[in-house]
Amino acid sequence: MVIDNKNTITGIPVYNSYTGDKMGAAPQSTKQDVMNALDLAKIGEVIGKKMPASKRIAILRKSVTIMEREFDTLSNLIATEGIKTIVQARKEVTRALNTMQLSAEEAGRIIGATIPFHAVPGSEDRMGYEIKVPIGIVVAITPFNDPLNLVCHKLGPAIAAGNPVILKPSDYTPLVAIKFGEILLESGLPREMLSIITGSPEYFGDALISDDRIRLISFTGGMEAAKIIQRKAGLKKLVMELGSNSPVIVLSDADLEDTVQSCVSGAFYASGQNCVGVKRIFVEETIYDSFLNNFSQLTSTLKIGSPLSEDVDIGPIISTESIHQIDLFVSESIAHGAKLIRGGTTIGNCYVPTILEADCMNEIANCKEVFGPVVTISKVKNLDQAIVSCNKSPFGLHTAIFTNNINNAHKAINELDCAGVMINDSTDYRIDAMPFGGVKSSGIGREGVKSAIEAMSETKIACFKLKI
Repeated sequence: MVIDNKNTITGIPVYNSYTGDKMGAAPQSTKQDVMNALDLAKIGEVIGKKMPASKRIAILRKSVTIMEREFDTLSNLIATEGIKTIVQARKEVTRALNTMQLSAEEAGRIIGATIPFHAVPGSEDRMGYEIKVPIGIVVAITPFNDPLNLVCHKLGPAIAAGNPVILKPSDYTPLVAIKFGEILLESGLPREMLSIITGSPEYFGDALISDDRIRLISFTGGMEAAKIIQRKAGLKKLVMELGSNSPVIVLSDADLEDTVQSCVSGAFYASGQNCVGVKRIFVEETIYDSFLNNFSQLTSTLKIGSPLSEDVDIGPIISTESIHQIDLFVSESIAHGAKLIRGGTTIGNCYVPTILEADCMNEIANCKEVFGPVVTISKVKNLDQAIVSCNKSPFGLHTAIFTNNINNAHKAINELDCAGVMINDSTDYRIDAMPFGGVKSSGIGREGVKSAIEAMSETKIACFKLKI
């Protein structure tokens, strides 16, 4: 599955993120592997352009059938090499199935349009149209926190649009990506249209992002890596879903019980390692104490332990370095005036759900991203102050507001600097059909099946000069 195993370096170990035990290995790809993958993809480019939509649809539909057969295998891989509990892993596989089904459906809805050339004086004898054609070689770079569904969000639309793909999954979670690649090949995808490059980029350098044969890079990950890609990519289309620091506004007229449940779920799902997870909560002062007490009480009931246990809520953090970064964020927040309400400790490779109380304009809480189960709660006087505090962040992915006042909801929609506003729901609500991405430092372009297909297609114009 990984390109030309003759050129790869000895396999690198993949570890169970909870126990630390070795569970497998993936090849360490080299620059030559990348070159081989690009050579193969150029052949795949020709194949993809000639492949009718009906064939693409059939491949994608068959992949859904095989994924259903391999449901348990995929779920267990996510829960062992990744960070989700088995319950959360099953939800991800279910979403991945939906993503691939949507890709199959959208493959049959890639349409162009007629162009009214005759509306321009002197062009009365012209008629024509636009069509959508594959963009070419797509490089997909995916993170560890959604190791299957985010792969599907890139590969499904790429195949639907007729493009070859080179996939670079996270070093932490390559096995589920390789398994999915095998599923696609079993589904009938030509070998030339998919390569998987695994291992550390230090062994293959900039080849995966700088080569001129690549037409689009779809990247999900951190902002610093995104800046490097942007500098070195050259004349390529970029789609980037980056970090966030998603805020929630809770007004006094909100349903308190429902709000607390949504915020706890949004803050600690996947142990807080979620780009749209709840990170900052701004609560109107009249209900602040009640919200904080209820939020803390519900958080205390979350169970920490093995992700393979059906009743566990909080699983592992992906690495010791990530745990260190979470600790650093908590200590810096406290040094800047935040108060630790609960948590701030580890149990094995798990981080205890942590609540900080801070001033609504706290620089650390508002301006730094923490990728872990840490949430900061702040008191605000009113909606206006909450909006100012939300917008202080350099990120702009999702925001949520809890209110029963439709005017307040629309005010938030209009004034919040973000790409998505959830009303009476957690910031992490998403369906796979919707456009998804960020503004400011949270990204470039939009994912979601239809949006991704549009990004992975070019517009070609045909114009006829007629004798009429």
